[in-house]
Amino acid sequence: MKLYSRPLSTYSSIIRGIAYLKDVPLKIIAPPPGIPIPEEFRAISPLNRIPVLITGSGETIVESVVIAEYLEERFPEPVLLPQDPRERALVRMFCRIADLDVLTPTIRLFELISAAARDEAAITYYSKRQQNGLAAVEARLARGPYALGEQLTFADAWLTPIRFIFNNYRVMSGETDLLDPYPKFEAYEQIARQQPALSLVWNEMDDGLTVFMKDFKADA
Repeated sequence: MKLYSRPLSTYSSIIRGIAYLKDVPLKIIAPPPGIPIPEEFRAISPLNRIPVLITGSGETIVESVVIAEYLEERFPEPVLLPQDPRERALVRMFCRIADLDVLTPTIRLFELISAAARDEAAITYYSKRQQNGLAAVEARLARGPYALGEQLTFADAWLTPIRFIFNNYRVMSGETDLLDPYPKFEAYEQIARQQPALSLVWNEMDDGLTVFMKDFKADA
């Protein structure tokens, strides 16, 4: 199988985390360089975005949630979605909240803060949405050893890259105390960095950020 992915892509990092946790035989391929991804990539991904999984039999699967579910079913060990329907729903709900209510507004805030002209109303709106999402995630987080307790789940694959981007976001936004009200979310960095598969994702993203910053400074 092949996965089109970039080290710093949050959604690609989620899938790499699941693949590493399951020891999936996977070849990682970079899409064509450029932001946005050049149109030529649409021949592989109809939505022209990553991640994209190409199965061993040649099917193309897009969208991180769909790829994650496919890998869980195709490689059932270790189990990352509990068998109990209630527990499974709670894991999926956590991932959805982390995605839509933490990651999405944070990505938007990166864009707004980087813009030449600041849109204070939009920054205020997305900051409030981000804080509400962080509070919801904090309320559901366990105190270890993993995101939701004793077992690794999809929640850890989702949370690792999301937690990673907050280190850079705090520097960029100047909100150094942003995570003070969310101590479990803050502390999750240590959980991610101590688990071998998750730490691999963290280090890949760190390397990707280093390359991105060098290219950014070169273009400035």
